[in-house]
Amino acid sequence: MQYLREELSRIDETWTAARFDSLPHVVHILTSKDREGAAQYLKEQSDVVEEVVDEVVQSYHSGFNRAIQNYSQ
Repeated sequence: MQYLREELSRIDETWTAARFDSLPHVVHILTSKDREGAAQYLKEQSDVVEEVVDEVVQSYHSGFNRAIQNYSQ
């Protein structure tokens, strides 16, 4: 769980807001002088989020499979 907290701490707080709003990110990229850099930063943030979500889903999936296996025995 500590690993996930460390990964989440790398994510910009606007990404972790309960009501995430993508519009400011899109506007920033479109108006940026360095669009490629801004898009790359967005991709990096997205990759971290995806990695954390994958880890959580895998953990829940494993637990669910164990519960079904235990129930069927």
